[in-house]
Amino acid sequence: MKRHILKRKVGVFVAIKEAKVVKEQMVLLKTRKRERKQGPLGPMAPLDLQDLQDHRDPQGFQEFLGFQEQRLWDHLALLALLVLKDPLASKDLLPAVVHLQGQGSAIQVKNGGVLNDWSRITMNPKVFKLHPRSGELEVLVDGTYFIYSQVEVYYINFTDFASYEVVVDEKPFLQCTRSIETGKTNYNTCYTAGVCLLKARQKIAVKMVHADISINMSKHTTFFGAIRLGEAPAS
Repeated sequence: MKRHILKRKVGVFVAIKEAKVVKEQMVLLKTRKRERKQGPLGPMAPLDLQDLQDHRDPQGFQEFLGFQEQRLWDHLALLALLVLKDPLASKDLLPAVVHLQGQGSAIQVKNGGVLNDWSRITMNPKVFKLHPRSGELEVLVDGTYFIYSQVEVYYINFTDFASYEVVVDEKPFLQCTRSIETGKTNYNTCYTAGVCLLKARQKIAVKMVHADISINMSKHTTFFGAIRLGEAPAS
């Protein structure tokens, strides 16, 4: 995460630095062009090959100047994209993601079948809020979200299949079901994912369909997360 944030910061600083360089080049080229029309106003700095070619070809000079100006605007646009026009960007430029992992061994599903034994691996606090007691993940910003989850069923009683749902405001959004063959080891993983339009203050949770089961809350096998892809498409 620190490397990702550092990389984005470096990108911003590079964009600013290059934009300043291009702007200085534009000012210098315009000054030299004015001096050639009005006469020398003092000692002139040596011209590079590109500048001499532009001096011999006024049309080429204008094209080169336009190219440099476009470069400047491109860098300013990049800077705005990275910093100014991203309302979700925090001071550390955190990405709009959350990833939760199980933090324990096998647990008996309780509390209406909702999993709540989560450990926060990464979370942007401006976009998401975790409610530890209920196990619900609250969305703080409207947008289009990619939601994913995986659960490892460790033990099953009185049933030959395991099923769970990803619910939004307690309503089913995704469902994953895996069958358990008779005579086989009674554990299996089930993964599901999807894209959903969410409004601020809506809550996501992972809910087991059958309460009489145990879940392996290992960080490698049971996890839950979301990524904000962007604004909701216009209706």
